Amino acid sequence: MKKLPFLALIVLFSMCKSASHVATTPPKELTVDERIEKIKEEERLPEEKDVLDLPDYAQVRDDFRSVTDKTKDNYLKNIKATANNYSVVILTKGYKGENISVKGDSKSYYYGMTMSDLRSGIAKSIRVENTQNIVLKDSYTGGSLTIESDHAKMFKFIYVMKNNGNKQTPFKVTFSNTLRPIR
Repeated sequence: MKKLPFLALIVLFSMCKSASHVATTPPKELTVDERIEKIKEEERLPEEKDVLDLPDYAQVRDDFRSVTDKTKDNYLKNIKATANNYSVVILTKGYKGENISVKGDSKSYYYGMTMSDLRSGIAKSIRVENTQNIVLKDSYTGGSLTIESDHAKMFKFIYVMKNNGNKQTPFKVTFSNTLRPIR
């Protein structure tokens, strides 16, 4: 009778599985282009979890009011940004007439005085190549912002809002595939 609890303990411990000693390989890290293809196959929009190393001043959103698909297509056709290698940088609120420059690695896309329209909240729309880093510079605060090509490739629209109160990082970036009403 004294052996019965002892045998039960032996059976209990022998049934417990120990940690596997077989080395498991970590999942393969996908490149940005592979991530984009996977998202397209899943027929969904990129989310914040899909973007690697998203900076503090940036966010991913597609949950705001948008225009119809036909209007979006016409808009992209008018600014010649229908190809996958183009994104649209949309300067939104906070621009009060300062000089803003938008440059890529090899060319300048825009330089000029920029003012936000108080009714629409839009200052300027600029077509850029998303295969290279995009640098925005502000003459008033002296601040600059670099939008990495890895982030720009995943989204068609890049909204950049300006906050003159924050001299360190005067820009707030929203990556999206949704076009807000422009006019």
